[in-house]
Amino acid sequence: MAPPSAERGTAAPGFLHPGKGSLPFPLSLHAEHLPVLLVLVLLSVAWFGLLNSRNLIEPDEGRYAEIPREMLVSGDWVTPRLDGFKYFEKPPLQYWLTAAGYRVLGVSNGSARLWPALLGFAGAVGAGLLGARLYGREAGFAAAFVLASSVLYFLMGHALTLDMTVSVFLFTGIACLVMAQLERGRPAGAHWMWLGWAALAGATLSKGLIGVVLPGGAVVLYSLWQRDWALWRHLELGKGLLVLLALVAPWFVVVSLRNPEFAWFFFVREHVLRFATQSAHRTAPVWFFIPVVLLGSLPWTGSWLRAVVQPGFAWRRGDGTFSPERLLWVFAVLVFVFFSASSSKLAPYVLPVFASLAVLAGRHLAQRGDRFMLPLAAVTAALLMGLDWAADHVPLELFPVSALETFGDYLHLAAVLYIAAGLSMLVARRRPVLRHAVATLLVLAALQTVLWSARAGEPGSSSRDLANAILAQPGRQAPVYLVSDYYPQSLPFYLHRTITLVVVKDEMAMGIQEQPQEWIDSLHEFARRWQARGDGFAVMGKPYYKQFHNNGLPMRVVYEGPRLVVVSRQ
Repeated sequence: MAPPSAERGTAAPGFLHPGKGSLPFPLSLHAEHLPVLLVLVLLSVAWFGLLNSRNLIEPDEGRYAEIPREMLVSGDWVTPRLDGFKYFEKPPLQYWLTAAGYRVLGVSNGSARLWPALLGFAGAVGAGLLGARLYGREAGFAAAFVLASSVLYFLMGHALTLDMTVSVFLFTGIACLVMAQLERGRPAGAHWMWLGWAALAGATLSKGLIGVVLPGGAVVLYSLWQRDWALWRHLELGKGLLVLLALVAPWFVVVSLRNPEFAWFFFVREHVLRFATQSAHRTAPVWFFIPVVLLGSLPWTGSWLRAVVQPGFAWRRGDGTFSPERLLWVFAVLVFVFFSASSSKLAPYVLPVFASLAVLAGRHLAQRGDRFMLPLAAVTAALLMGLDWAADHVPLELFPVSALETFGDYLHLAAVLYIAAGLSMLVARRRPVLRHAVATLLVLAALQTVLWSARAGEPGSSSRDLANAILAQPGRQAPVYLVSDYYPQSLPFYLHRTITLVVVKDEMAMGIQEQPQEWIDSLHEFARRWQARGDGFAVMGKPYYKQFHNNGLPMRVVYEGPRLVVVSRQ
């Protein structure tokens, strides 16, 4: 049976719409490719331009920047550690990548955020290539544009968390599966599947068992619904599983041998209990991800909804042929339902939905445009103006009063850029790629402006100023104690060394249980050690500072922020 790829798309073979069996990108540079390269350059500048300009935000960015820094310093690439304590909540792939980036580029805000940004950009390009392979060049461009400029996807591409990494690896696995099925019976099909299995290994090493559970569940549900039993003969299950195990098993085996407590903590506590119970304290109603997706896909929400309700296949059971639309749709819906059913919910968890739906949305955009983009851009602008109003009228601990005016000015500019992006969709109707490119660049500029405005909250949401205050003092290499209920996770990163925790455990509870000697368990013991030393710094929550000040503990204030006070022993 001929592969269905021959029937998909209307553009002639060439850039972003190849002939049968070829790759969906050019192998040589010609003049007609120059506009495409220009768009990619502009998008790259708009995507990466301000990566190093913002300080790391608590808690996630500080945590995921510090773990690879400690990994690089210690030389232990097997056992992740946070502030010196064992940290087994997540696998190590992104830690390894970030630590390697530190070694090449040095330790900085930009190098810490490099991999989520690179993978996010690559994910948008990958969605474009898959869309072009299935539906033609214009659909491919549209898929890449709407994905890169959707609010949630953009923000997670510029935030140091693990969500973008696992999302891109999951989508890559599904995209390779689609390509393999389009090449059934050819050597290229097996090669695509091996690459797909490697991508699932990357997803597993990024965030755990969802790297195989979600794609595996999607394949089962798809094949049952489509009755596409031939798919199973082309999954390269034997060799694919060997690829997966060869990439994943070594770390899991070695870390378990070195740390007997790992297996229960990681597989039971961090997977089963987190999904089934409220142990992670991240509860939310079952409909939580509906507004997340609706707001996170702005200003393209209309196209995303159309991709959900009009995905391009009949809702009845399939006829046994391969349907990439049904597979992409099933994967996106399964991810959404899976995390909606979980007892632990955070907005970024649903990010893997976006790339698959972007491919389906790109086809609709290429065929019909998006008449909802202008009003939704206006809604986004109104939300930004509402955020400015809230900052002026609602007490916000993270935003100093002096920064609110500048914060509002940037939000006004972002609102104007969104309106301009919406208006750009009304021009150049005969050149949809150009229209979508201009709109996307304006939206990216607006989103970068919003991120830049967030610098107003850095004194309360980042530890850079705390660290600088300590590093500016004589004896800056003296011990640093944290006496607070709030753990500023980026503080060790900016100090370039670990600190000593007093009373607070935060996410290091398991590690503290293994290494109790590295932790101070009472305020009395801290005061005793503080008075016995002739040097040292303490980062204190304001209630603790007042308590120790009233009790006459010898200390000198060197910095005071919205939440914390830095004192010196000298």
